[in-house]
Amino acid sequence: MVTELKVRELLNKRLRGAVDDDIWAYLQDEGRVQDLQALDGDELAEEVKAVAAVVRSLRRHFPLGSPAGSSEPGRVVPPSGRKSADVGDRSTAFALALSENVAARADRDRVTAEFRRVHLPDGLLTLDQIEAWVAERVQEQPEQKAIARIAVPEGWDGKEPLPSAGASVFVERLAYVAGGYDTVREVVVAPGGVLDRLRRLATGLAISHGWEPSQAATWVLTGVTPLIGLIRITEGAHNVRESNWTAWSERITLDVHPAAGPEEVADAYRAARKRLDARRTEGQYRARSQGIAQLVLARFVARRRAQPTPTPWSTLRAEWNAWIVEQEGYEDLKSYSFDSVFRRDAQVACARVLYRGYYAGRGAATAAANDDMSGLV
Repeated sequence: MVTELKVRELLNKRLRGAVDDDIWAYLQDEGRVQDLQALDGDELAEEVKAVAAVVRSLRRHFPLGSPAGSSEPGRVVPPSGRKSADVGDRSTAFALALSENVAARADRDRVTAEFRRVHLPDGLLTLDQIEAWVAERVQEQPEQKAIARIAVPEGWDGKEPLPSAGASVFVERLAYVAGGYDTVREVVVAPGGVLDRLRRLATGLAISHGWEPSQAATWVLTGVTPLIGLIRITEGAHNVRESNWTAWSERITLDVHPAAGPEEVADAYRAARKRLDARRTEGQYRARSQGIAQLVLARFVARRRAQPTPTPWSTLRAEWNAWIVEQEGYEDLKSYSFDSVFRRDAQVACARVLYRGYYAGRGAATAAANDDMSGLV
């Protein structure tokens, strides 16, 4: 006989979400849960499918709560975690229409309605009230906020204490947008507390509706429409490893809604690249691309010099001169007569690959050699 817990797990899986407690109680009263417990195999699977259809019908005809609307109609919460690119008039109108329609659909979310019923008994907050509401919940939540993730040994029976070696400790944070602040606010939450429940609810809503988690949390509390940017941009951070700037790891990520036009996407990328290049070179970016010959040289010398005993420049120059004769399709590859010139060009070529736009123009060779960022000494 299948356990009641197993039946609920199967139903949750079929529904791709948890069965509401009130609907579960209804299924128990009607004997549907007991009927499922008596089945197995294909019969159980078919009946779970049928009961899931009943649950969907109940949710559709008997929603948990009526739409709550917005505490500040006409206002929107723009994305704060990532920059939204400027788009044309038509796409702007589409984004606004999409945002309002998505918010209207989300307003019938059963889990959101239940959270609001329990934790917002006096109705939705305004944006200016969020900070005080969060501060009150911070005071009420348990003091223990850290969470430990521990690997469970194979064969562990649950009786012996788990080993603490290798445990990772972390905290969860709720992100939200409050009135009077231009950036996302964050607060550490205690597991199982009200703010943690809001965090988990906001995370799910953000995934389902294309919002940012901070927008979703604010929407739960206020009903103010989250503005959905058609083109969201993430520009690479200034990455550092072992005190060295790893400029080559920086990326520009575009998160694009299909309604955005190709030219709008291209314009957004150009603008993001310009901002990134200006920031990473402290305004000294030099827009000068490398030719294929320079790139081939940079590829040729990099690993040959990065050895416990680097290949001498004189040997490397001779190998290069012999190698380029055998290459087809690279007519512009240059033969070198002097070790010093070969070394200079190789250092600059590698530095410009790694630090794009930084080592170009006059003085590039000296700067690359002095900084020695490529390791090509």
